[in-house]
Amino acid sequence: MISYHHTLTVIDNDSPAQFALHKALQLAKKTKSKVTALKIEHPYGSLLTRLGLIPNNALDPMLFVKKLLAKYQRQGVEVEIKNIDKTKEHIALIKETKAGDYDLIVINNQHRNAIMNEFIPSCEAHLLRECAHPIMIVGNKRWQKNGHILTALETSDSHIEHSKLNQCLLDDSQQLASLLDNDIHLVNCYQNENWSMSVEKKKDSLTDEEQKQQHWARLLNSAKDYHLTDAHLHLEQGLPDHVIPSIAQLCDANLLVIGAGEHQGLISDLKGHTSSAIVDELKCDILAIKPQLH
Repeated sequence: MISYHHTLTVIDNDSPAQFALHKALQLAKKTKSKVTALKIEHPYGSLLTRLGLIPNNALDPMLFVKKLLAKYQRQGVEVEIKNIDKTKEHIALIKETKAGDYDLIVINNQHRNAIMNEFIPSCEAHLLRECAHPIMIVGNKRWQKNGHILTALETSDSHIEHSKLNQCLLDDSQQLASLLDNDIHLVNCYQNENWSMSVEKKKDSLTDEEQKQQHWARLLNSAKDYHLTDAHLHLEQGLPDHVIPSIAQLCDANLLVIGAGEHQGLISDLKGHTSSAIVDELKCDILAIKPQLH
Protein backbone atom coordinates (compact mmCIF):
# COMPACT_ATOMS: atom_id res chain seq x y z
CA MET A 1 0.00 0.00 0.00
CA ILE A 2 0.99 3.62 -0.45
CA SER A 3 2.86 4.84 2.62
CA TYR A 4 1.70 8.48 2.44
CA HIS A 5 4.87 9.89 4.02
CA HIS A 6 5.79 12.43 1.33
CA THR A 7 3.56 13.69 -1.51
CA LEU A 8 4.76 15.61 -4.56
CA THR A 9 2.42 18.06 -6.28
CA VAL A 10 2.43 21.18 -8.44
CA ILE A 11 1.29 24.77 -8.11
CA ASP A 12 -0.99 25.90 -10.92
CA ASN A 13 0.48 29.13 -12.28
CA ASP A 14 -2.63 29.94 -14.30
CA SER A 15 -5.54 29.42 -11.91
CA PRO A 16 -6.38 30.24 -8.28
CA ALA A 17 -8.32 26.96 -7.94
CA GLN A 18 -5.23 24.82 -7.11
CA PHE A 19 -7.04 21.47 -7.20
CA ALA A 20 -3.88 19.32 -7.06
CA LEU A 21 -2.28 21.31 -4.25
CA HIS A 22 -5.51 21.43 -2.25
CA LYS A 23 -6.14 17.68 -2.44
CA ALA A 24 -2.50 16.87 -1.70
CA LEU A 25 -2.82 18.99 1.44
CA GLN A 26 -6.10 17.29 2.38
CA LEU A 27 -4.43 13.87 2.17
CA ALA A 28 -1.38 15.12 4.07
CA LYS A 29 -3.57 16.36 6.92
CA LYS A 30 -5.29 12.97 7.19
CA THR A 31 -2.05 10.96 6.95
CA LYS A 32 0.28 13.35 8.83
CA SER A 33 2.61 13.45 5.83
CA LYS A 34 4.73 16.10 4.13
CA VAL A 35 3.87 17.89 0.88
CA THR A 36 6.43 19.25 -1.57
CA ALA A 37 4.93 21.55 -4.21
CA LEU A 38 6.79 22.51 -7.37
CA LYS A 39 6.28 26.03 -8.72
CA ILE A 40 7.35 25.52 -12.30
CA GLU A 41 8.04 28.45 -14.57
CA HIS A 42 6.65 27.38 -17.91
CA PRO A 43 8.96 27.75 -20.93
CA TYR A 44 6.51 29.96 -22.83
CA GLY A 45 4.85 31.78 -19.95
CA SER A 46 6.44 35.18 -20.60
CA LEU A 47 5.76 34.85 -24.33
CA LEU A 48 2.06 34.16 -23.69
CA THR A 49 1.92 37.27 -21.47
CA ARG A 50 3.53 39.40 -24.18
CA LEU A 51 1.06 38.07 -26.73
CA GLY A 52 -1.80 39.02 -24.43
CA LEU A 53 -2.95 35.42 -23.86
CA ILE A 54 -2.28 35.87 -20.14
CA PRO A 55 -3.50 39.34 -19.04
CA ASN A 56 -1.00 41.49 -17.14
CA ASN A 57 -3.72 42.37 -14.64
CA ALA A 58 -4.67 38.73 -13.96
CA LEU A 59 -4.82 37.83 -10.29
CA ASP A 60 -1.61 36.21 -9.08
CA PRO A 61 -2.45 32.59 -8.16
CA MET A 62 0.27 32.74 -5.48
CA LEU A 63 -2.00 34.96 -3.41
CA PHE A 64 -4.41 32.04 -3.13
CA VAL A 65 -1.57 29.55 -2.69
CA LYS A 66 -0.14 31.41 0.29
CA LYS A 67 -3.57 31.57 1.93
CA LEU A 68 -4.14 27.84 1.32
CA LEU A 69 -0.72 26.88 2.64
CA ALA A 70 -1.12 29.03 5.74
CA LYS A 71 -4.42 27.29 6.51
CA TYR A 72 -2.94 23.80 6.42
CA GLN A 73 0.34 24.77 8.08
CA ARG A 74 -1.68 26.02 11.05
CA GLN A 75 -3.19 22.53 11.18
CA GLY A 76 0.25 20.92 11.37
CA VAL A 77 0.93 20.00 7.71
CA GLU A 78 4.59 20.30 6.70
CA VAL A 79 4.93 21.99 3.31
CA GLU A 80 7.95 22.80 1.14
CA ILE A 81 7.84 24.93 -2.02
CA LYS A 82 10.47 24.41 -4.72
CA ASN A 83 10.90 26.88 -7.57
CA ILE A 84 11.81 25.24 -10.86
CA ASP A 85 13.30 27.09 -13.83
CA LYS A 86 11.69 26.94 -17.25
CA THR A 87 10.90 23.32 -18.03
CA LYS A 88 7.98 21.07 -18.90
CA GLU A 89 5.86 19.92 -15.97
CA HIS A 90 6.29 16.17 -16.45
CA ILE A 91 10.07 16.51 -16.82
CA ALA A 92 10.31 18.51 -13.57
CA LEU A 93 8.13 16.00 -11.69
CA ILE A 94 10.04 12.93 -12.89
CA LYS A 95 13.37 14.58 -12.09
CA GLU A 96 12.19 15.46 -8.59
CA THR A 97 10.94 11.93 -7.88
CA LYS A 98 14.43 10.63 -8.65
CA ALA A 99 15.98 13.13 -6.25
CA GLY A 100 13.58 12.70 -3.33
CA ASP A 101 11.77 9.98 -1.41
CA TYR A 102 8.16 10.38 -2.57
CA ASP A 103 5.17 8.05 -2.20
CA LEU A 104 2.64 9.78 -4.45
CA ILE A 105 2.34 12.41 -7.19
CA VAL A 106 -0.79 14.58 -7.33
CA ILE A 107 -1.41 16.53 -10.55
CA ASN A 108 -4.26 18.41 -12.20
CA ASN A 109 -6.42 16.80 -14.85
CA GLN A 110 -5.96 19.09 -17.84
CA HIS A 111 -8.89 17.54 -19.79
CA ARG A 112 -7.05 17.93 -23.04
CA ASN A 113 -8.68 17.56 -26.45
CA ALA A 114 -8.26 13.97 -27.68
CA ILE A 115 -6.94 15.08 -31.06
CA MET A 116 -4.36 17.34 -29.42
CA ASN A 117 -3.23 14.43 -27.23
CA GLU A 118 -2.45 12.42 -30.37
CA PHE A 119 0.19 14.98 -31.35
CA ILE A 120 1.22 16.58 -28.04
CA PRO A 121 0.83 14.16 -25.08
CA SER A 122 -0.38 15.76 -21.87
CA CYS A 123 1.55 15.77 -18.60
CA GLU A 124 -0.77 13.00 -17.38
CA ALA A 125 -0.01 10.82 -20.40
CA HIS A 126 3.74 11.30 -19.97
CA LEU A 127 3.64 10.38 -16.28
CA LEU A 128 1.44 7.33 -16.84
CA ARG A 129 4.02 6.01 -19.30
CA GLU A 130 7.29 7.18 -17.78
CA CYS A 131 6.92 7.45 -14.01
CA ALA A 132 6.99 4.50 -11.60
CA HIS A 133 5.21 6.29 -8.74
CA PRO A 134 1.47 6.20 -8.00
CA ILE A 135 -0.18 9.13 -9.76
CA MET A 136 -3.33 10.86 -8.56
CA ILE A 137 -4.97 12.94 -11.30
CA VAL A 138 -7.51 15.35 -9.81
CA GLY A 139 -10.13 17.83 -10.94
CA ASN A 140 -12.63 20.24 -9.49
CA LYS A 141 -14.96 17.67 -7.92
CA ARG A 142 -14.85 17.76 -4.13
CA TRP A 143 -14.37 14.54 -2.20
CA GLN A 144 -17.74 13.82 -0.66
CA LYS A 145 -17.93 12.23 2.77
CA ASN A 146 -19.81 8.92 2.66
CA GLY A 147 -19.06 8.83 -1.07
CA HIS A 148 -17.69 6.04 -3.24
CA ILE A 149 -14.33 4.82 -4.50
CA LEU A 150 -14.49 2.77 -7.70
CA THR A 151 -11.76 0.18 -8.28
CA ALA A 152 -11.22 -1.25 -11.77
CA LEU A 153 -10.07 -4.88 -11.75
CA GLU A 154 -9.07 -7.27 -14.54
CA THR A 155 -10.20 -10.81 -13.78
CA SER A 156 -9.73 -12.56 -17.14
CA ASP A 157 -6.04 -13.20 -16.47
CA SER A 158 -5.15 -15.67 -13.71
CA HIS A 159 -1.41 -14.94 -13.77
CA ILE A 160 -0.10 -14.71 -10.21
CA GLU A 161 1.55 -11.29 -10.70
CA HIS A 162 -1.70 -9.94 -12.09
CA SER A 163 -3.63 -11.33 -9.12
CA LYS A 164 -1.17 -9.66 -6.77
CA LEU A 165 -1.74 -6.31 -8.46
CA ASN A 166 -5.51 -6.72 -8.11
CA GLN A 167 -4.98 -7.44 -4.43
CA CYS A 168 -2.85 -4.33 -4.01
CA LEU A 169 -5.42 -2.18 -5.84
CA LEU A 170 -8.03 -3.43 -3.40
CA ASP A 171 -5.79 -2.78 -0.39
CA ASP A 172 -5.01 0.76 -1.57
CA SER A 173 -8.72 1.35 -2.22
CA GLN A 174 -9.60 0.19 1.27
CA GLN A 175 -6.96 2.49 2.75
CA LEU A 176 -8.29 5.49 0.78
CA ALA A 177 -11.87 4.61 1.66
CA SER A 178 -10.94 4.71 5.33
CA LEU A 179 -9.16 8.07 4.95
CA LEU A 180 -12.06 9.68 3.06
CA ASP A 181 -14.94 7.95 4.90
CA ASN A 182 -16.03 6.32 1.64
CA ASP A 183 -17.11 2.86 0.58
CA ILE A 184 -15.76 0.73 -2.28
CA HIS A 185 -17.31 -0.35 -5.57
CA LEU A 186 -15.62 -2.74 -8.01
CA VAL A 187 -15.91 -2.70 -11.79
CA ASN A 188 -14.78 -5.26 -14.35
CA CYS A 189 -15.39 -5.22 -18.09
CA TYR A 190 -14.86 -8.05 -20.53
CA GLN A 191 -15.11 -8.98 -24.20
CA ASN A 192 -16.95 -12.07 -25.34
CA GLU A 193 -15.01 -14.49 -27.51
CA ASN A 194 -15.67 -13.41 -31.07
CA TRP A 195 -16.57 -16.40 -33.17
CA SER A 196 -19.03 -14.65 -35.46
CA MET A 197 -16.59 -14.75 -38.39
CA SER A 198 -15.89 -18.44 -37.97
CA VAL A 199 -17.47 -21.05 -40.25
CA GLU A 200 -18.56 -22.94 -37.17
CA LYS A 201 -18.43 -22.49 -33.45
CA LYS A 202 -15.80 -24.45 -31.56
CA LYS A 203 -17.23 -27.28 -29.52
CA ASP A 204 -15.60 -26.11 -26.28
CA SER A 205 -16.60 -22.44 -26.68
CA LEU A 206 -18.65 -20.90 -23.89
CA THR A 207 -21.96 -19.19 -24.52
CA ASP A 208 -22.24 -15.45 -23.85
CA GLU A 209 -24.11 -16.15 -20.62
CA GLU A 210 -21.51 -18.72 -19.50
CA GLN A 211 -18.72 -16.22 -20.13
CA LYS A 212 -20.59 -13.58 -18.12
CA GLN A 213 -21.10 -16.00 -15.23
CA GLN A 214 -17.41 -16.91 -15.32
CA HIS A 215 -16.36 -13.25 -15.02
CA TRP A 216 -18.98 -12.66 -12.31
CA ALA A 217 -17.63 -15.58 -10.27
CA ARG A 218 -14.10 -14.16 -10.54
CA LEU A 219 -15.31 -10.72 -9.48
CA LEU A 220 -17.09 -12.23 -6.47
CA ASN A 221 -13.91 -14.08 -5.57
CA SER A 222 -11.89 -10.83 -5.72
CA ALA A 223 -14.38 -9.11 -3.41
CA LYS A 224 -14.88 -11.88 -0.84
CA ASP A 225 -12.34 -10.58 1.71
CA TYR A 226 -13.73 -7.05 1.60
CA HIS A 227 -17.34 -7.82 2.57
CA LEU A 228 -18.85 -6.08 -0.47
CA THR A 229 -22.45 -6.70 -1.42
CA ASP A 230 -23.54 -7.46 -4.99
CA ALA A 231 -24.80 -3.87 -5.26
CA HIS A 232 -21.18 -2.73 -5.03
CA LEU A 233 -20.00 -4.99 -7.86
CA HIS A 234 -20.33 -3.93 -11.50
CA LEU A 235 -19.73 -6.24 -14.46
CA GLU A 236 -20.25 -4.97 -18.00
CA GLN A 237 -19.43 -6.25 -21.45
CA GLY A 238 -17.50 -3.66 -23.44
CA LEU A 239 -14.28 -1.71 -23.74
CA PRO A 240 -12.76 -0.08 -20.63
CA ASP A 241 -12.79 3.43 -22.11
CA HIS A 242 -16.59 3.12 -22.45
CA VAL A 243 -17.49 1.03 -19.41
CA ILE A 244 -15.33 2.66 -16.71
CA PRO A 245 -16.49 6.30 -17.19
CA SER A 246 -20.09 5.08 -17.40
CA ILE A 247 -19.91 3.15 -14.12
CA ALA A 248 -17.99 5.98 -12.42
CA GLN A 249 -20.80 8.36 -13.34
CA LEU A 250 -23.44 5.85 -12.27
CA CYS A 251 -21.76 5.51 -8.85
CA ASP A 252 -21.01 9.23 -8.63
CA ALA A 253 -17.53 8.09 -7.61
CA ASN A 254 -15.14 10.40 -5.79
CA LEU A 255 -12.16 8.55 -7.18
CA LEU A 256 -11.22 5.72 -9.55
CA VAL A 257 -8.39 3.36 -8.53
CA ILE A 258 -6.79 1.55 -11.45
CA GLY A 259 -3.61 -0.27 -12.38
CA ALA A 260 -1.43 1.25 -15.08
CA GLY A 261 1.44 0.09 -17.26
CA GLU A 262 0.79 -3.64 -17.54
CA HIS A 263 1.52 -5.55 -20.72
CA GLN A 264 -1.74 -7.45 -21.11
CA GLY A 265 -5.39 -7.52 -20.13
CA LEU A 266 -7.53 -4.49 -19.42
CA ILE A 267 -4.62 -2.26 -18.52
CA SER A 268 -2.97 -2.87 -21.88
CA ASP A 269 -5.96 -1.04 -23.33
CA LEU A 270 -5.16 1.91 -21.07
CA LYS A 271 -2.15 3.01 -23.08
CA GLY A 272 -1.84 5.90 -25.49
CA HIS A 273 -5.15 7.10 -26.88
CA THR A 274 -7.39 4.98 -24.62
CA SER A 275 -5.61 6.11 -21.47
CA SER A 276 -5.98 9.75 -22.47
CA ALA A 277 -9.62 9.17 -23.40
CA ILE A 278 -10.45 7.82 -19.93
CA VAL A 279 -8.51 10.57 -18.14
CA ASP A 280 -10.26 13.23 -20.20
CA GLU A 281 -13.75 11.75 -19.95
CA LEU A 282 -13.87 10.97 -16.22
CA LYS A 283 -15.46 13.55 -13.96
CA CYS A 284 -13.94 11.96 -10.84
CA ASP A 285 -10.31 11.81 -9.73
CA ILE A 286 -8.01 8.92 -10.65
CA LEU A 287 -5.36 7.02 -8.71
CA ALA A 288 -3.16 5.06 -11.12
CA ILE A 289 -0.88 2.46 -9.51
CA LYS A 290 2.02 0.76 -11.26
CA PRO A 291 2.52 -3.01 -10.87
CA GLN A 292 6.27 -2.71 -10.27
CA LEU A 293 5.57 -0.96 -6.96
CA HIS A 294 4.36 -4.26 -5.53
